Amino acid sequence: MRAAGAAQLLLLAAGLAAAAGAAASSSSVADLDIGELVQVRLSPFDVAANLDRGYRAAHAVSASRFDAPIHELPFAIQAFNEPFIRDQKPQGLFDVARYSPGVTYRSNDFNEGNANLAIRGFAVSQVPGAYQVLRDGFVGPSIFDLTSASRIEIVKGPSSFLYGQVAPGGIVNVITKSPRPQPFAEVEVGAGSYGRYRLDADMGTPLRPDLLLRVAASFDQDIHYWRPYDAHATTLAPSLRWMPDRRVSVTLKAEQYSKREAPQLMQKPGYGRQAGLVPTAADPNRAGVDVPGLPDDWNSMSDVDYRRSDSTGASGWVDVEAGDHWHLRAGYSRLRFAIDALFSGNLGMSDNQTFLQGRRLRRQTYTNQAETLTADGVGVYRFDRASLRLLLGAQSLRRRFDNTAAQAPNDPALGSRPIASPLPLWDLRDPTSWNRQVDIPLSALTENRTDRSLHQTDRSAYAGATLGLLDDDLLLLAGLRYTAARARVDDRITAASQPFSTHELTPQYGALLRLAPEWSLFASFARSFVPVAQVLNRPDGTRTPALPTRGSGWDLGVKAELLNGRATATLTAFDLRNRNAVNDLAQTDSSGNVIIYNVQSGQQRSRGIEFDATLLPAAGWQIYLAYSRTAARILEYSGNDAALLSRDPATLNAAERINYKSAQLLHGARLQMSAPHLFNLWARHDFSGGLYLGGGAHVVRDQTLLPEGPAAARQSYALIDALAGYAWLDGGRRVSIELSGKNLLDQHYHPSQSTRSRPREWLLALKAAW
Repeated sequence: MRAAGAAQLLLLAAGLAAAAGAAASSSSVADLDIGELVQVRLSPFDVAANLDRGYRAAHAVSASRFDAPIHELPFAIQAFNEPFIRDQKPQGLFDVARYSPGVTYRSNDFNEGNANLAIRGFAVSQVPGAYQVLRDGFVGPSIFDLTSASRIEIVKGPSSFLYGQVAPGGIVNVITKSPRPQPFAEVEVGAGSYGRYRLDADMGTPLRPDLLLRVAASFDQDIHYWRPYDAHATTLAPSLRWMPDRRVSVTLKAEQYSKREAPQLMQKPGYGRQAGLVPTAADPNRAGVDVPGLPDDWNSMSDVDYRRSDSTGASGWVDVEAGDHWHLRAGYSRLRFAIDALFSGNLGMSDNQTFLQGRRLRRQTYTNQAETLTADGVGVYRFDRASLRLLLGAQSLRRRFDNTAAQAPNDPALGSRPIASPLPLWDLRDPTSWNRQVDIPLSALTENRTDRSLHQTDRSAYAGATLGLLDDDLLLLAGLRYTAARARVDDRITAASQPFSTHELTPQYGALLRLAPEWSLFASFARSFVPVAQVLNRPDGTRTPALPTRGSGWDLGVKAELLNGRATATLTAFDLRNRNAVNDLAQTDSSGNVIIYNVQSGQQRSRGIEFDATLLPAAGWQIYLAYSRTAARILEYSGNDAALLSRDPATLNAAERINYKSAQLLHGARLQMSAPHLFNLWARHDFSGGLYLGGGAHVVRDQTLLPEGPAAARQSYALIDALAGYAWLDGGRRVSIELSGKNLLDQHYHPSQSTRSRPREWLLALKAAW
């Protein structure tokens, strides 16, 4: 896999270099001084971050695969730049992404990582092991530390034309830090609540005028709030850029991330659906409801539990200016992400009345590998009062996902009432029963085994054009992508193999009309496509290959750029539909096994409005605000809900009763973690003497944890964050001291359906830069 990809990259690089040589000769970058080097703009595939003003991001690359002004793109886009990311002091990707209207968190914890978001109600990752968030336009890891992040761009609506297999809600692209022409260094040390401390370093230098180096690194010791819990993480992210010529550049980036949790923090145990077909007062539906009475710092893990997360990625690309009109890029990326976890305790209770928790001991490993090869060309032509921009590209993606799991056999001496277990049950009302000592060896984990591999290959080609008319006051966009996907799922326990094969055309259309220099109207329509390489475990006991999920949607909106660019805003109305989404139905049986059934739904729909604005109202002030109103629902659970629900329950067999019960709960239900109302505000003021203050709010109203959960389980909360700092010069060094506080109201909530909120915490940081 590695040798073949490297060989293809070398061939592409050679071809691009030849094209550059044929186009024209140019002076060497090595002949330039630093002042001239700063002005060199090598590639339209890189975002023009130098045009940003404070939090206001002027350009983006993720909506078109090339740099373009946001106000000229017929899409809803939020771009969070480095100053904004830095002020959030993020623990993970969602700490920044939540400021985008309509974005919520969807991590299922366990081995999934922290990069699974939902955009407009639709999960970014729709199938097990699928890639979730992009990094520099390539497949990204399942867990993100933002040490190397310089920009996070979120593009709303179906984006399969540009990126292939993505959900209809949109995509997230994390753009990493690149080398700079000038030498620099930044070091920050922080210490905070509950024993947390963190070290960040970011430095770079020209090794010679045409060869630039940058290295970002961090170490983070997490808080000791939950008991038991301990976690620390390290990141190392070097990057190198070689510019042998004004028309050619070669960029190499790598990132190594490692996190160790011993034990990890897991969700509190929760209840499930009613036992009968329909909820009653005596048999209520309690899906998504935590067992009451447990303290906020409680953790169900034992002393031997752990989770080890490792991510290693490398990418590179060659950019060539091939004449006056065309720029070319060839890129290659390789990623490996692995999680090994051991955990005890059933997180789903065996019935809705008990306080006795089963203590299964289970080990799971997830390993994701991805190799991507891309080639893109952008051509720009200008005519009298008109322009034409062309995009041509091709991509090859090979991915492998391995999943193994097994748990300890139950101890017959412990019985099975209310649930069988290999370890003594805990009475969640009685702390003296919470025995965290486990002496079962890993070699004894032999029950409820899983051992599967997914091998997937996607090959695609795409072409798009943006036509500008009336001096670019009218922009018309059209694009089309062809994707051929092949996959195979191997089950090494049953010795079964299931092939998958599909192909799809995914179009995208857009238009933007500039009514005045300050105001524009836009509209877009696109389709999305995700081949689901999964064998469905149906409630009736049958197994069948999943169908691809297909989505479509439109956006209508207005963009404003007022006060000489000091105020920008976007207002969008949208309507999206998604078909054949997989619903997972988890049930804990009397033996302590968690059985997951899969049902592909008939249709899901999300519609609503979104608004975001960045304001620079006066000297020293920066304000970002956003709001979304979203109605995201399951229109059809089974594809035949009306007929199913019209049946007489007394005539149903066992499998039909499961489907009837699910349809009764899920037909018309809200999508998981969707929230009708989201509001975000962040503001910062820099005073003339070096003092600065900042703060903001993230408000969530009536959020649904699980689609089948009762209305009483929905959550509303408000997070208040703040920072205060002072900056000064010391012998040519820029020094600052900063105090930041998060969750100042000490709210208790679920960031996602399976994760825990963090308490109120403070971090005091000292930073020096030169």
